Amino acid sequence: MRKIPSTTRVAAAALALTVAATAVPAIPGLSGLPGLSALTTQAAAAEKTIYTLNTKPFKQSGQLYLPLREVAPLLDLQLTYNSSAKTYQLTGITQIAQFKAGSAKATSKSGAVLSLGASVLVKNGVTYVPASLFSKLFSIPITSSGGQDISFSFTSRYLLSSAGDMLFWLNRTQNALYGGRAGTLPSRLGSINLRSPDWLYMDAKSVDKDTYVLEISNAHGEPHIFNDRIRVLIHGGKQVYQAGYSYGGPSTVNLLPDALSHKGQIIMNYGHYADLVSPDGTAQETIRFENYGAADEVYSLEAIEDDFFLIREYTLGTLLLVDRSSGVSIPLYLSLHSEESIEMIEQSEWGIGDGLVYMGRTGNQLEFSVRTPYSSADPAVKFYTLP
Repeated sequence: MRKIPSTTRVAAAALALTVAATAVPAIPGLSGLPGLSALTTQAAAAEKTIYTLNTKPFKQSGQLYLPLREVAPLLDLQLTYNSSAKTYQLTGITQIAQFKAGSAKATSKSGAVLSLGASVLVKNGVTYVPASLFSKLFSIPITSSGGQDISFSFTSRYLLSSAGDMLFWLNRTQNALYGGRAGTLPSRLGSINLRSPDWLYMDAKSVDKDTYVLEISNAHGEPHIFNDRIRVLIHGGKQVYQAGYSYGGPSTVNLLPDALSHKGQIIMNYGHYADLVSPDGTAQETIRFENYGAADEVYSLEAIEDDFFLIREYTLGTLLLVDRSSGVSIPLYLSLHSEESIEMIEQSEWGIGDGLVYMGRTGNQLEFSVRTPYSSADPAVKFYTLP
């Protein structure tokens, strides 16, 4: 039997079990997103996992009560709330449970109504459910010997994310992607091109009612300085497009996120070039970064508008402004940094980057947050005027 000490804490973005904190409707009795308070043991099926909860379970009238929101993702279950029906929904890959606060009954995917033996409770803004909910509907018995520890025989296999009531599961070993609406069993959407999965993170974004974008990142190698970025386009209930690129090494630059879309077309970046893709997966335009920078470099595409786009090279971490009509590229740090800072950026052996973050535009004025290399001072706000 393995026990995970309560002192073990791992940042959510670095967990293979991370549950993405995407926006979901407010759920009565569920205060805040707890995240994972400890690393769940990836145990063999027959081995017990002991997990230390943030919120203490309790016993009442002989029933073990568990904090619903904290326990559900440990078991690959996604929790949502139907505000019109005032019903909680627990959706898994193979089973669904629906129930209400104050009720001692739950409905399964087949419509069967099962008695939980005790009512669902809301105390101090936290929803607690009888442990029988997980044993009767999901065949996962959970026990507690007191304190904040619970134990169960279950090995998590999925990375979870959601956008509204659209739920996603990624099998971390088989790379299979599943998705579906809350309260319905998910279907297989496709497969992710992921190698050497290690520290995984997944985030879902809604483009429209039929279109979603999944961002998947993977940090691997020791000491996890190699990174994979994958973007998946989901439309009409299926995976229609996938793109990705890898970077890593001695540079300390962490490429900023790629722009999501431009005029309804989704940005699908391959590192050396990017496709602008319609929601149905049809490529409309290709931007080849080698035309504006080094041919063997990897670039993020941080902003795109009708007259320009911004790309950042990984090795130096510098931001290039590309005029879309002329094709001229401009290293922005040369205009927005002092001569001393420029020298530090260009001579750094570790790729410290230029510290530029695009904030938006007003007319032909582009606004940037500018951080001075090696400085602890707050970033300054500076403007670049388009020609």
